[in-house]
Amino acid sequence: MKKEVVITAGVRTAIGTFGGSLKDYPAPDLGALVVKEALKRSKIEPGLVDDVIFGNCMMRPDEYTIGRLVGLKAGIPFTTPGVTIQRQCASGMQAIVYGAQQIMLGDAETIVAGGVEMMSRAPYYLKDARWGARLQHSQMSCGIWDGLTDSYCGLIMGLTAENLAAKYNISRQEQDEIACRSHNNAEAAIKAGKFKDEILPVSIPQKKGEPKIFDTDEHVRFGMNIETLSKLKPTFKKDGTVTAGNASGINDAAAAVVLMSMDKAKELGIQPIAKLVSYADAGVEPELMGYGPVPATQKALKKANLKLEDIELIELNEAFAAQYLACEKLLGLKREIVNVNGSGIALGHPVGCTGARIVITLLNEMKRRGNRLGLATLCVGGGMGFASIWEMV
Repeated sequence: MKKEVVITAGVRTAIGTFGGSLKDYPAPDLGALVVKEALKRSKIEPGLVDDVIFGNCMMRPDEYTIGRLVGLKAGIPFTTPGVTIQRQCASGMQAIVYGAQQIMLGDAETIVAGGVEMMSRAPYYLKDARWGARLQHSQMSCGIWDGLTDSYCGLIMGLTAENLAAKYNISRQEQDEIACRSHNNAEAAIKAGKFKDEILPVSIPQKKGEPKIFDTDEHVRFGMNIETLSKLKPTFKKDGTVTAGNASGINDAAAAVVLMSMDKAKELGIQPIAKLVSYADAGVEPELMGYGPVPATQKALKKANLKLEDIELIELNEAFAAQYLACEKLLGLKREIVNVNGSGIALGHPVGCTGARIVITLLNEMKRRGNRLGLATLCVGGGMGFASIWEMV
């Protein structure tokens, strides 16, 4: 019989804007901060951790093996291994699920899992400099632009959102309304202090004076309105509908959770937050990447013998408003229970971190509302979707 897997703590940093407060922070160091805090909140010693599993997408060559580096920098013994997961936008959630699977199989009892992404630190590349340039000019490539372009179908992610908008007759007005809602919801959540319990303040050294304490998501635009959004020009297509305003941001952040078997939590006298009920991944056409959460959610529900109506709260990451709307229409979602505190458009989308971040945000809001079952899901570059279902304990 497979073991029940629970989360005993979850924490994230505030999300930084592109070139913002976190732009100079090395990814392993930022990841180590949230790992330390998650262990502290679980009240366990680092030596109890059996493995560190961390998601990351745009890995710098000088920060390879981030999963290993995060563990070592967090004070976890060198005898505990670490691994880095790359499943694009779902990397952080995949890390959690891989950790859960180890526990289910009896290969581990305590896992630290999460994700970190420092998109501001993604490098440029001279791809032909080593062998091909010689006496010729060499073109510099942007690591972010390349990372957000599907190498199979050749489309940058924004064009896959344009494809969904065309296929499902999603208007510019509808997209801007979702974007406005995202910012307004996130603004309300920040003002109400809803993220306070899940955010670890980060001390950032300054050239002069005292360190800056970074503790508030800085991508959110307060006072956002439809009029402002409607003035923006299409970004990816001349006559398109996807703009910088109704797409997610390019961002920096880290998030981590502590996973245990239910038996281990009881043995240690730790009260779990939630248990993993089900999870699933799915593939879709790469050129229509954004509707991946639809089959992933359907598979996760089926595995758990649940219906969508059983789910009381949902985090469905907004990579693009068009992508969210396609999923909403295809699944028949009730908007009032989805992304109630904003999502990728307002808060930002630090890709390797987001999968873990939305699980943490979901569980915190479920606790506030007294919900029992919740769903966290997101689309994944390359034409995939990932979903996980959680039950409060």
